[in-house]
Amino acid sequence: MKKLGAFLILILICLVPLTQVNGIGGNPKNNGVIVSTPQADGAIYHQVVDGDTLFDIAAAYGMTPSDIMTLNGNSPDATEIYIGQFLLIRRGTIATATLEPTSTIAPFTPQPTIMQPTRTAIPTKTPLPSPTPTPPPSTTQLLFGNSQHIGLTLIAGSAIGITLVVVFGFLKKPK
Repeated sequence: MKKLGAFLILILICLVPLTQVNGIGGNPKNNGVIVSTPQADGAIYHQVVDGDTLFDIAAAYGMTPSDIMTLNGNSPDATEIYIGQFLLIRRGTIATATLEPTSTIAPFTPQPTIMQPTRTAIPTKTPLPSPTPTPPPSTTQLLFGNSQHIGLTLIAGSAIGITLVVVFGFLKKPK
């Protein structure tokens, strides 16, 4: 008797989840996908939110995942979608131009142009710079006034130094 009761409980436990699967028990599974409203031209775009899967989105719109990926320019085998991504679900229809006559345009009556004089700017005097006395250059500025003078001065000083080293350091003085 205990074995029969345990067997019945085991069967009930297994049957309860099967009745909640899509198609069994009459209630479709709510996958939580919010279906987007079509735009004015009939196009439908779905923005992926946290918790959406490609398979749930395809089921919500009655499509296959490969159809959605193909519409969006991806491989039919691709399954990756990202939060915030917009998926094209249905293309919109393009309005075609019809050749219907346009309504008559109301006649235009030209109005005279009223001329208004413009104001001319009044010329002003520009102040001239005042003369400022320039101090005479110092002796240092006269000697080292430009880079050419500085270079020549360094060369002359180096030549004098090398000459002194050669004369006093390397030449022997006679006894």
